[in-house]
Amino acid sequence: MPAISVANPKGGAGKTTLTFVLACELARSGASVAVIDADPNAIIAGWSRKRTEQGKAIPFEIITGPKESELVRLIDQHAASHDFVLIDLEGTASRMTSRALARSHLVLIPFNLSPIDAELAANAVGLIQEEAEALGRDIPFRLVRSRDNAAMQTKTARRIVTAINDAELPLLAVGLVERAAFRDVFDFAATLEELDEATTSGVPAAKANAYEMARAVLQAVQEEMAA
Repeated sequence: MPAISVANPKGGAGKTTLTFVLACELARSGASVAVIDADPNAIIAGWSRKRTEQGKAIPFEIITGPKESELVRLIDQHAASHDFVLIDLEGTASRMTSRALARSHLVLIPFNLSPIDAELAANAVGLIQEEAEALGRDIPFRLVRSRDNAAMQTKTARRIVTAINDAELPLLAVGLVERAAFRDVFDFAATLEELDEATTSGVPAAKANAYEMARAVLQAVQEEMAA
């Protein structure tokens, strides 16, 4: 079944948050999900460890700290046994990243709407295109807006989105909005559904955003696999 890598050579672009929110939403919908946590920071693995210590169930399988030599096998193995495999990659271009891209049905490239982040996201696109050339096949990808402003879109953000569209680069229709709930899930070792609205603001809006983002990813996967 589909393997989806989340990649960007820049740290802090929102890779782990995007991977986590997508995994939770897919699992909530009833899909079996495996997350390969290949990020050295292992934030998702840390979230899982806290939940285990608190006696809470883990809604999806997590494979932590894979070795470069075993990554392809792990992706293939879990793609055969799960509805979705998500790979949270490290924030550098590496052989680990290259191998994940080679096995991906779709690559998500989260980026913040700033000129520097947009430039680094363009580097990630270049990396995917180089890998695709070496493989002799296309590697589908989508740029994903990360930490969007919930209230308004700045002139800089509009300019960046216009440049992406002018370059005919595929941009996911829904990005992740900047929400306290997307941070608190890690602080409280919780899912969005478990967050208490008394202590976390904007939970309903975060849930709606997660649902729409996951639906947009599913549509992208279906389009690419059909093609």
